[in-house]
Amino acid sequence: MKSWMMVLLVTICAGAALAQGRKNRAAKDAGGGKSEPGQMIEIKEITPLGGDSDYLAPAPSVEEKWKMKINHADSHVKDGVKGWHYFEVAYNVSRIGTDASGKKLPILVVPEVEVTYAVLYDMKQSKLAGGVKGNADKAGGAIGWESPDQLNVLLTETVTYTSITPGRMHYAAVCVPPSSVAVYGKPVVFSVQIKVDGIQQGEIFTQAVGGAKIEGKDIAGLLVGPKKEKIAWWESIQNKAKSVTKVEGILRDRSNSPFIMVGDMYYDQVKNK
Repeated sequence: MKSWMMVLLVTICAGAALAQGRKNRAAKDAGGGKSEPGQMIEIKEITPLGGDSDYLAPAPSVEEKWKMKINHADSHVKDGVKGWHYFEVAYNVSRIGTDASGKKLPILVVPEVEVTYAVLYDMKQSKLAGGVKGNADKAGGAIGWESPDQLNVLLTETVTYTSITPGRMHYAAVCVPPSSVAVYGKPVVFSVQIKVDGIQQGEIFTQAVGGAKIEGKDIAGLLVGPKKEKIAWWESIQNKAKSVTKVEGILRDRSNSPFIMVGDMYYDQVKNK
């Protein structure tokens, strides 16, 4: 993943801190660097947005003879969308962790790691949605669109990975298929939260496009809440912005996409449901 223009680190209890450059990482744990109970994983990096971001990815190519067997007409242009959107996280597992009581213990393997992904899209940047909105406003609505005023779509997915070994970098990713990209436009926020046994590991990592606004408000202000509000921004943003609607079942783990064919040695195994 390339370096990014702006990083927005969002914590559960604290406000946001804006920073630039790959060298800016999550802040050290409070208390002089002492490990908090249950801490064993640190997020190192997530896919950037805006600027030199690389979230747009064409699907791995297939042989021409297979394309002929599918026999789809060449006139199908995927609504003008060039590829998938691919969002990745890199995280490191320590060789020494702490149990619930804070006792330090060596780590053989982390049986399960729960990763939550959240992506907020700006539908104003979708040619398809933009074209339909004009007609929808005149007609008083649109089929497949609850309200044309809801121009920001929130996609979330929680994936459980298994057999996570310590002492090396791990990678996980989710994808958005071209058919959904055509509807939802471009991402303006991408966040990753990691939990082990229900305990959040470090901070939530967030990438936000600089200058992005929702309902005329700077997006950074919508990604944090009062200090007493111990919930992630994607769990509260719909209460703060009426233009945001949540859509389930769109984000796919890479193992449920064409990307499973490449680089499988780098990615964690998804737990079978």
